[in-house]
Amino acid sequence: MKFRNLEITYDNGTVDISIIKDVENIFNIKFPKLYVELISKHNNLSVEPSYITYYDSYNKEDGMAAIGFDSFETEQNPDPQNICRQYIYDDPTYGYEAVYSFARTGNGDFICFDYREDPNGDEPKICIVIHDEYDEETGKMLLFPVANNFEEFLDSLKSFDEIMAKYST
Repeated sequence: MKFRNLEITYDNGTVDISIIKDVENIFNIKFPKLYVELISKHNNLSVEPSYITYYDSYNKEDGMAAIGFDSFETEQNPDPQNICRQYIYDDPTYGYEAVYSFARTGNGDFICFDYREDPNGDEPKICIVIHDEYDEETGKMLLFPVANNFEEFLDSLKSFDEIMAKYST
């Protein structure tokens, strides 16, 4: 099954739009239309290509990670990953206000919608929040930009072979 340039390798069925809208209302946000289109058709999905790249400005190195999307609770999926993980922003000591996860990496980092620049917008930037590394000055989890919006994020996903080709040259 395809969605844009992605091969859907796994999903857990559909999500009723009303469930997605309920989550938007709880957090007072608007998800990107393309995200709603994707997740409503493919809850708890895995895709190929599935790797992101980003620049870790704290450690001054390139980063990469495989991702999987979080899910919404439905009858088909009664035990979802926690969409919009609250502790990213609930604890101001370590987290960020207006940053909501929608996916995760294999080692537990969060792929997030970043509404900090435009809290009322529906095209937030995409970032990665490193769950076990902290900025020495602020004490917050490290956060790095990944894409300017969800469409750019989807278009930037790479395959494992593409990632490895970069390092073999």
